[in-house]
Amino acid sequence: MSNPLPNGFSITLTSLRAQNEGAEVALTLKIADEAHSEQKRLVISTEQYCELKPARGILTLEKYEILESAAKVYSAVRRGEGILSYSANSARMLTQKLSRRGYDRETAEKASEILKAKGLINEQNDMECEVERCLRKLWGTARIRAHLWSKGFDKDALSGLDALLEDIDFAENCAQLIMKKYRDIPTAPAERHRMIAGLARYGYSMGEIKEAILKIK
Repeated sequence: MSNPLPNGFSITLTSLRAQNEGAEVALTLKIADEAHSEQKRLVISTEQYCELKPARGILTLEKYEILESAAKVYSAVRRGEGILSYSANSARMLTQKLSRRGYDRETAEKASEILKAKGLINEQNDMECEVERCLRKLWGTARIRAHLWSKGFDKDALSGLDALLEDIDFAENCAQLIMKKYRDIPTAPAERHRMIAGLARYGYSMGEIKEAILKIK
């Protein structure tokens, strides 16, 4: 059921104009009551236009709210495209970034879903690239997993992490990290304890740390 308009209040779609080489449609609306009127401009994508089929004339409040929501989503999609042009983002991370830029959560999520459907967000490929960067930093599994979670990769993407890491010799990576940061195994118990704690923060298990120490010895 359409939401009723207050007496004397009207919303009229006065013009529709294709722009941006036909990729979007600009809608001009006249919003009036008994005392005054004003114009409002909404921009939606051509896909949204074909789906919603807005026509010139008086709009119900429900139809106006649908068009306004579509314009917000399209605006968020355009902003999201800009964000993705600078760096890869998971859908969850992009939603968070759009929310921080003033879009409500529902609008941000819809925009992220649209961009993912267009192939602009490929979480599997992005995750693989992020894992490669982590491995170059000589991070262990636990830190890599925590980093990916902080970047917004969901459970579906993270489910493939074990397969990506199964051939990595983390004990060897840990040994390389020891030589890079400490040059050798500390002999003083306190220094050795601090080294082990530091390696654990890099995401290595105690088993991997012990094996790495044996490799260096």
